[in-house]
Amino acid sequence: MKIRLTAPNAKDEHHLIDVKAFMKIVDHEDFAERESTTIHNLFHENWFRGDQFLPPIFYLTEGVATFINGRHRTLVLMNHLQQIPMALAGMDGYPVHSETPHNLSQKVLTDISIARLTGEEEFEFPDLPVEYLGFDLNLGK
Repeated sequence: MKIRLTAPNAKDEHHLIDVKAFMKIVDHEDFAERESTTIHNLFHENWFRGDQFLPPIFYLTEGVATFINGRHRTLVLMNHLQQIPMALAGMDGYPVHSETPHNLSQKVLTDISIARLTGEEEFEFPDLPVEYLGFDLNLGK
C-alpha cells in the first residue's frame, strides 16, 4: 500500500525514524500506556485521511522520547518496517518554552532520524486491512 503523510502541524517536523534506535530512547512507561493489550495486525481507519497517513507524534525531553499519540500505530508498523515516518512535535519545550533544545535531545534526534521528510515522499506500507477499531481518544472519533 502506497501512502503519503498528512501535512504536519505548524511546528512539527516529519522524520523517517530508525525503529530499533527509537526503541532504545523511548519512555517505556509512556509507551506501555495503552488501554488495549491486544495489538491487531491491521490499520485503524482513523489513521488515514484519504490516501494520507497520520504519523505517530512524539517529543524529546533530555533525550527521552514520549508519545503525544500513535503508540498503537508505532507497534503495528514496527512489526513490518525497520524505518517508519513519525512527527516530532518538539524538543525540551523548544520552540515554545526554551531557547534551544538540550544537547542530548539534539544528539538523540541525530541518532534516530534517518532523514527529515519534506512531505513529498511516498511510503510503501504493509498491505493490512483497514478497519474501524473503535473510538480513538487521541483523535476524538
